[in-house]
Amino acid sequence: MRKGRPVAAGTEVVEPDARGEGGAERDYPAAISACEKGGQWQMALKLLSLMPGARVVPNEITYNAAISACEKGGQWQLALKLLSLMHEAKVVPNEITYSAAISACEKGGQWQMALNLLSLMPEAKVVPNEITYSAAISACEKGGQWQLALKLLSSMPETRVVPDQITYNAAISACEKGGQWQLALKLLSLMHEAKVVPNEITYNAAISACEKGGQWQLALNLLSLMPQLRILPDVVSYNAAMDAVSGMGVGYALFRKAFGLGMYPQFWSNSYSTINLHDMSCGAAVLAVRWWLAEVVPHLLSGPTTPKLEVITGWGKSRKEWRTTTDVQDAVFQLLQGYQFPSRIDQNNRGVITIDGRQLKSSELRRLFTPPS
Repeated sequence: MRKGRPVAAGTEVVEPDARGEGGAERDYPAAISACEKGGQWQMALKLLSLMPGARVVPNEITYNAAISACEKGGQWQLALKLLSLMHEAKVVPNEITYSAAISACEKGGQWQMALNLLSLMPEAKVVPNEITYSAAISACEKGGQWQLALKLLSSMPETRVVPDQITYNAAISACEKGGQWQLALKLLSLMHEAKVVPNEITYNAAISACEKGGQWQLALNLLSLMPQLRILPDVVSYNAAMDAVSGMGVGYALFRKAFGLGMYPQFWSNSYSTINLHDMSCGAAVLAVRWWLAEVVPHLLSGPTTPKLEVITGWGKSRKEWRTTTDVQDAVFQLLQGYQFPSRIDQNNRGVITIDGRQLKSSELRRLFTPPS
């Protein structure tokens, strides 16, 4: 690396110049922090390793930036190694250090390790804050430990830490993943009592919890409450609600509303004969395909030639983590097979389902998406 002041641009970080009074002491932490913000954890560790040679002693700010860089890069083992090195170097960690390390464990799916770090904080005379607790609760959420998530939330007042929006969101998400819709709604109620303002993430998790619990009326009620609270429903909100009502007549109006609001801008591909289900959940995808077959395809079949009908589900690269591509493709394929429509997965592009339009009848298709009377 070239000598000079630290610059993080692209993949290059210029090594700080050890010359100049106090220059390197300022420049190394700044450069490592720049790496952290730029997602360059390898470069952050490289700079940290160069500091002894430049006769610069890393302090807690430097280590915090390096640990945060590892956290953002998904390197939880390295984050814990740096925390261990801090103790060896007699550099005292603070709440920022532990929060970053716990968050690294959370991202790495290491909920036990995250809770262990939290338990070590009193011994290290470090007081956890809302960021620390939020990271630990998120780790429990990802690990399917909703009971532990709620236990952490309830223990926060003991350390005089007030739960914030992020903390509640993590706890509600933990209840959602654990199938505890009643507890998710209880937490939502507690947020209002505590005057903690919910956001779309809060309501999306609560709606999804109701969907998983078969409480479709509550899911729709939550969705309808969002605009009243000046919370704008997003594609995740509508997807979760449509998962709850995909097999019901009420789902028709909900899909039309979401589609009319532009929630699925990629839906139309090159022509009306091809639809793209990216960004859709299983419920939304099923409703979308039924609507397309009932209201669009009959017009295509009335033309002089029968078009090639295609449904693009994708093959995993752009699907949201809360719904996999295979889930959506399976749901759509089962729908088509259930109606005995001639369909198959394209062998040249397994993210596409093709339908033989020559064997479809418009009269049958129009009955697929009939709004309730």
